[in-house]
Amino acid sequence: MFLFDTLFFALPLCLLSAVMTVYIAHMYGRRFWPWLLFGFFVPIVSTFIAIALGIRDARRKGEQ
Repeated sequence: MFLFDTLFFALPLCLLSAVMTVYIAHMYGRRFWPWLLFGFFVPIVSTFIAIALGIRDARRKGEQ
């Protein structure tokens, strides 16, 4: 029963994180599948990494 409860909580969290990460990465022109998998298997952290990479890319474009 514990396994079912854990999966019931973790699966939606992983899916939501993956979708948010893919959306953010897509806004900055990054590929879909690698970011989807990264967002699914490393939830929450991947969203912040995608945001940080997007900010870094925007700053680089601003400097040029």
